[in-house]
Amino acid sequence: MQKLISFFKQYAFEWLLLIFSVGIPFALGMGPAFYGILATFLIFLTLRRLSYWVFFIVFLFVLITCVLFLPQIIWFGHPPATMIGAFFETDLQESKEFVQSLPLYSYLISLFTLLLGGYILYLGKKKTYPHCKKQSLITIAMGVIAIGLTLYRPLAKMKEYQAFHWSLSRTAIVSFYASIYDNIQEYHALKEELNKGIEGSPTWQITSSQPKYQNYVLVIGESVRKDYMHLYGFPENNTPFLDKAYGTIIDGYTATAPNTTTFLLRSFVQMKGEKDFVYINNIITLAKTAGFETFWFSNQGISGSWDTPIAKLAFLCDHKEFTKKGDYASMNYPDSILLPLLSKSLSKKSTSPRLFILHTMGSHMNFEARLEHSIHYDYYNRKVSAYIQTIEQTDTLLANIYQLLQQQGAPFSMLYFSDHGLMTQDRDSMFASLTHGDTNPNKACYRVPFVLLSSDDTQHKVLRADKSAFHFLDGFAQWLGIKEVSLQADYDFRSPQNDTLKVFNQYENVPFEGLQEDEVMTNH
Repeated sequence: MQKLISFFKQYAFEWLLLIFSVGIPFALGMGPAFYGILATFLIFLTLRRLSYWVFFIVFLFVLITCVLFLPQIIWFGHPPATMIGAFFETDLQESKEFVQSLPLYSYLISLFTLLLGGYILYLGKKKTYPHCKKQSLITIAMGVIAIGLTLYRPLAKMKEYQAFHWSLSRTAIVSFYASIYDNIQEYHALKEELNKGIEGSPTWQITSSQPKYQNYVLVIGESVRKDYMHLYGFPENNTPFLDKAYGTIIDGYTATAPNTTTFLLRSFVQMKGEKDFVYINNIITLAKTAGFETFWFSNQGISGSWDTPIAKLAFLCDHKEFTKKGDYASMNYPDSILLPLLSKSLSKKSTSPRLFILHTMGSHMNFEARLEHSIHYDYYNRKVSAYIQTIEQTDTLLANIYQLLQQQGAPFSMLYFSDHGLMTQDRDSMFASLTHGDTNPNKACYRVPFVLLSSDDTQHKVLRADKSAFHFLDGFAQWLGIKEVSLQADYDFRSPQNDTLKVFNQYENVPFEGLQEDEVMTNH
């Protein structure tokens, strides 16, 4: 027993280094593989045998990466290009709320990782290796094996991918940084493509424009999954207005993607096939080409005029207002701040039909930060209760918008939907909550409310039909009374005909039915 203890003490550095190497793929959200873990271990050990300070710099860099990424990896998984884009587009307030939304245990695990890594560095400083030919050969052999294991998969996949990709390596400390680099490049390429695409003139070919109403209001909700709404059967009465409002409620509307940017691009911008966007052909240019006066009022922050794809669309409007600008993005305002902006614009006379787009914060994480009043629900836990109340708050906002439109007196139509839903995280635990499905989204990330209310509606209707947001442009044109050559003239949101349901999972379009279910959390 004493010999065994002595053996472990003698090689404590190597044992702990191996354990850390095993944990790295999990800490960075990469698929673990035996030979990849072995390669990581051998890389670290080779560097230590060559020079402690070279080992120190490389290991410390990896350690800091693991510590910083671990909390969000535990919660969200490995970040795709869309999450990287969201990082660049996030303001101070959103960053603060994001940090606050992650559970305490994720930070405790991160702290433990830091302490373990620090102890490994301490043991590595004390470790000595004999300087002789035999040991040099061992070091060289380790390095060669590590390089071979790291290069194996990228080389094996060269024919399939027609290029060498470091991100294909199963060595996590190589593939992680390569994938982050690739995602950053993809993000910048998207922005550059958008910059070029948004310039010039739209190619819409409008054959007729016969709007039925004077005022059209499009309200973009945020992070609302329909099954947490009383309107769609949730037990808590958090949608008193929508429950009774005259109009059409669609039960079966499916978002295109599980986050805001990817959803709105695939809903608001014309597409060629599944990947190519015709950026200049979008809902704003369509409405303007048809003679509409356009307005965009946003309660989502912006650092600059052209920071995000959504901002680009907004700035195509005739009139635009952001409640959060520049350094003031750190401020947090309730969505009710949009009401005076809408009221003021509605009061102005216009001979043209008008399209108002209101982009809300809705139920964006952190839920409690969205609330104007203290939590009065007691459902499952505080986070879920706050989420339910954000939906109630949005219901109140919609009621107030509807009232403003009625008071104005002109015929109107009002459309509300959410950009995406949320998925359950840590179900059946005290940390249970709802979060973005940026990685491995399930059905709940796409099932969203869709409500169409018009001044001439005389009853409350519920339409149960599969409707895909990939057809939003077609339905949007029909809603505004616009006929355009490239759009489906007969597509109607209120038609009982079912759409084929495909969704974007952050990497590709996949059949919706192939995704996992995610039931509502219930009180025990």
